[in-house]
Amino acid sequence: MKGTRFALLFVYSCLKIIKVLFYLCLNFLLHPSKLFTPRKTYSCPAVLRDESYGMHQFITVNGIKLHCVISGPEDAPVMLMLHGFPEFWYSWRYQIREFNKDYRVVAIDLRGYGESDKPAQTSTYTIPNVVDDLIELLGQLKVVKCTLITHDWGGIFGWRLVLKRQDLFDKFIVMCCPHPGRYNDVVNLENDSLFRQWYIFLYQLPYIPEMSMSMENFNSFKLLFRSRKYGFTNRDKFTEEDM
Repeated sequence: MKGTRFALLFVYSCLKIIKVLFYLCLNFLLHPSKLFTPRKTYSCPAVLRDESYGMHQFITVNGIKLHCVISGPEDAPVMLMLHGFPEFWYSWRYQIREFNKDYRVVAIDLRGYGESDKPAQTSTYTIPNVVDDLIELLGQLKVVKCTLITHDWGGIFGWRLVLKRQDLFDKFIVMCCPHPGRYNDVVNLENDSLFRQWYIFLYQLPYIPEMSMSMENFNSFKLLFRSRKYGFTNRDKFTEEDM
């Protein structure tokens, strides 16, 4: 059954990738400016340096530098926050302000995201490598126990982290990511969730993901977060400044 599910996902992913390639080729022929429009340059938004979110630190772990935003009383229990894709520490802005009254909140940019280092070799972006990043980070911060909050891909790393080092955590809160042992029960054909994983295959290809995501000055990100079909239900919580 597992082999059949994977085969269906693979075939579906190939069809979706062909659609992406067709779209890129069509735009290259009809609207080349969409592919080759000069990229806008942006200065760092002031909101990302808002001191109410905490102090910005760079901590060297596992051979790379991770960017962290840390706030709350130094003697308070630690709360570590792991974001999903395609996000960074700022996704936790509301939770940071809510919990830093009672916790020492640490919101990080995972390897490859935000202001953290982005190794060129794709082979370095493995789950074990990211888990080791996080274990070393907690060691650098001298954390004995903490609460772990995760979302989406951050949840995948969170599960592996907790299963490897249960001693480091007293609470684990995960959103949008089932337990690895129940993943196949949750992601299935009946609720269409299996086929939503096709983008993972797309992102294994060279160049194509970057080209498709960067078209029209990265308009795909705006569609992802702000469109009626894919974006936030409560659009007031994700402003143009956030975008």
